[in-house]
Order: sequence, then C-alpha cells, then structure tokens
Amino acid sequence: MKKLFTFLTMMMAVTTTTLFTSCDTRFWVDDEDREEARTLEGTWSGYIDTYFYDRFGISGDTYRTTMYFERENGYGGWGYEVDYNIYSRYDDYYYCEFRWEVINGAIRIRYADSWNDVYIYDYVLDDYYFSGYMDDGCRDREVAFTLNYDSNFDWGYWTRGFTRGLSEKGTGFKASGEFAK
Repeated sequence: MKKLFTFLTMMMAVTTTTLFTSCDTRFWVDDEDREEARTLEGTWSGYIDTYFYDRFGISGDTYRTTMYFERENGYGGWGYEVDYNIYSRYDDYYYCEFRWEVINGAIRIRYADSWNDVYIYDYVLDDYYFSGYMDDGCRDREVAFTLNYDSNFDWGYWTRGFTRGLSEKGTGFKASGEFAK
C-alpha cells in the first residue's frame, strides 16, 4: 500500500509538472528558421497571381510586386511591399509596411493595413529565387507568387516621408490609381 501511495504521489507530481509547463511551439525558432530569415533579407521583385473560382469558371489577376525584408533578430523583422501596374508604377500602386517572422518553416506577415496575418507556405527560397503560396485565411483562393532577388530597386518614391508606423493599424500604407479604389 505504501508503494502504491508513493507511486501515485510521484505520478501526481509528474502530471502537475506537465500540466503547468507549457511548450508553445509557436515561439520555438530553430536554426533552419534562422537560416531562412537570413536568406529572406533584402529586396524581392516579381509577380503575385491570385487565382480563384467564380460562378463562370476560373479567373484571376496578376500584379507586379516588390517586397523588402529587414531582419531585426534571428528570425524576423520589418519590411514593406509595393504592388503596382508596370505601365504606370507611380500613378497606380499600393504601398504597405509589415512585420514578419519565420516560425516552424512558415513565414508570417502582419501588414499595417490588415486585421489578418498572411502566411507563406510551400515556398522555395534561395539567394536569388523566392516562390510559394500566401494565405490570409479569408478567401477561398490560392495566392501564388514568384519573386527574384532585386538589389537595384529604388524605394525612394514610395518610402519618402514614411517611418515604420507598424504599432497601430491604419498607418504605414498609401495607394493611388486603381489600387486606391
């Protein structure tokens, strides 16, 4: 009986320790995540394609986009993105700042103008090429993208007068032309 009591006491102690010790993997960052964040740092330009089904079949739109990622720590940081019409890039565009992090092999982006986080998954990333899929959890469509490293992009027009206003929703973005509608 004494052995059973000792055994039960030990099991309760182990169970209590297990219950009150949390292991939230959301905040677990491994070396692979840090390496992905290092590779992601810089400017990437290319296309974002949104394919979706409507009642008449498949339709979609393609946008030229450029994203800049600046690392603040081992696995994330801040950045900005501009989507634009390639024929009138300074008249028809959408610019937005964001915060980002790599966690468990996925990239989470929190835009300054959005209530929903965007997750990048099933991606391929190396020093010159970045492609994959984005999901904001709101739409029934895949957002595919293909970007190439771009060390020559001039951010001056879009970032002039902006600071990293990412602490509050509704700051850190502007639009013109079709993108402003």
